[in-house]
Amino acid sequence: MRAIMVLLLAAMALGGCAGTIRDRIYQPIPLAETPVEFAGEAPRSVSTTTADGLVLQGYYWPAEEGDDTLVVYFHGNSFNQLVGAQRAEPLRAGGHGVLVASYRGYGGNPGSPSEAGLFADGEAWLAEARRLAPDARIFLFGHSLGGAVALEMAARQDVEAVATLGTFARLADQAPALARGLVPDRFDNVAAIARVSEPVLLLHGTEDAVVDPAAAIELEAAATGPVTLVRLTGAGHQVDLAKIAGRLWEAWLGD
Repeated sequence: MRAIMVLLLAAMALGGCAGTIRDRIYQPIPLAETPVEFAGEAPRSVSTTTADGLVLQGYYWPAEEGDDTLVVYFHGNSFNQLVGAQRAEPLRAGGHGVLVASYRGYGGNPGSPSEAGLFADGEAWLAEARRLAPDARIFLFGHSLGGAVALEMAARQDVEAVATLGTFARLADQAPALARGLVPDRFDNVAAIARVSEPVLLLHGTEDAVVDPAAAIELEAAATGPVTLVRLTGAGHQVDLAKIAGRLWEAWLGD
């Protein structure tokens, strides 16, 4: 997200080329450049096919026997689904299933990312979640840009609940004021959250230097369904989910 601050200079130098600006918004890193270690068993590789025919790779931990929950995790604008899996692993605590979604153009996946593309990818991963665990209760979690995908999916489909972490109100808000009209993708989360009827949990670090915590307040005000804003005192844009996964599931399940 911080890279969007260079949009104005890029547009001035290159005539406002949407493709070049998207290169600043979406910053995938190849899997080979991001080796990770997992605290427990590594996830298995899974794939899904989008409506426009792209085969995307992601990762999956099935729920333990007797558990009927599955969270679909949408990562942010940088890195890839492997780093996303490492960050999402704590959501397994308690035996829950976790499906780590990926996007076109990320982690060796074909295609180029865009707003419409990421939403199509989200639709494909929700279909895969229901194929992998047809009787599961589906929850959505999105970090930063992934929060935009999670909110849009919750607006389009029936899920149990959705949580976002460090998510902006609108993508253009992350660019300098003079450059906002040049941002080719909207990702208007204020509009999206107003269409979500499921419970929404907005998590935001009070020391987030990438997305202003005021964005969470704006999203809370725009919600028309059940919404809870949780300020993570002292936290920045990246939060170790091991510190909050238990409380997140308690909030979702009412335990």
